[in-house]
Amino acid sequence: MRARRILCLSALLCLIGLPLAAQKTHIDYDGATAFNKYRTFQFQEARKALRRVSPSLHDDVIEQLRGYMITGGLTEVREDPDVYVTYFVADQGNLKLALTDLDYAYGPQFSPGSYWEGGVGTRDVSKKVYVFKEGTVIIDVWDREREILVWRGMATKGLKGDYHKNEKRLAKAITKLMKEWDAMYGRHAQALREIEAERQR
Repeated sequence: MRARRILCLSALLCLIGLPLAAQKTHIDYDGATAFNKYRTFQFQEARKALRRVSPSLHDDVIEQLRGYMITGGLTEVREDPDVYVTYFVADQGNLKLALTDLDYAYGPQFSPGSYWEGGVGTRDVSKKVYVFKEGTVIIDVWDREREILVWRGMATKGLKGDYHKNEKRLAKAITKLMKEWDAMYGRHAQALREIEAERQR
C-alpha cells in the first residue's frame, strides 16, 4: 500500500512539473509605435546568433522568420528597410545584453515586461543590463529611421542539451513568438496568412 502511495505521489509530482517545463513567452513593445505602418524589413545578424554553434539551425531560424514576415505582409529589402529584424540565443550559459552592446535605444513608450518570470532571466534597471538564462530565444524588431527598439519577443527553453537535436523545440518557440508579432502587427498579417494557407490546400 505504501509503495502504491509513493508511486501515485510521484506521478502527481510529474504532472505538476509539466507546465513548469513548458516554453513560456514574454513580449515587450513600444506603445507609441504604429506597427501596421511598417512595410519592409531586413535581417541583421547578431553576435549571439546560432551560426557559431550550428549553421544549419541558424539558417532554419532565418528562413522561419523570413517566412513569417513575408506572409504577414512585409517585403524584404536590401537597404533602407522600415524595420530591422534580428535574433539572439543564450546558447552556452547565460546571455547578457546591455544597451551599449546594441545599436539602438528603447522606444519612448517601451513597456519592459517581467524578464525574471518563467525563467527568462533578470534585469538591472539602473545599469540597463539584461541577463537571459540559457536556452532563451530573443527576437528583436527595431525601427531603422528612429533607431529604437520597438518590439522584443522572448521564449524560454528554445534550446536544450544537444543543440543539433533542437529543430522542433526551436521552431516551436519561434512560432509562438511570431504569433505574438502578428497580434501586434494587426489583423492584416493574420488575414494574409489565412489566405496563403487556403491557397496551399
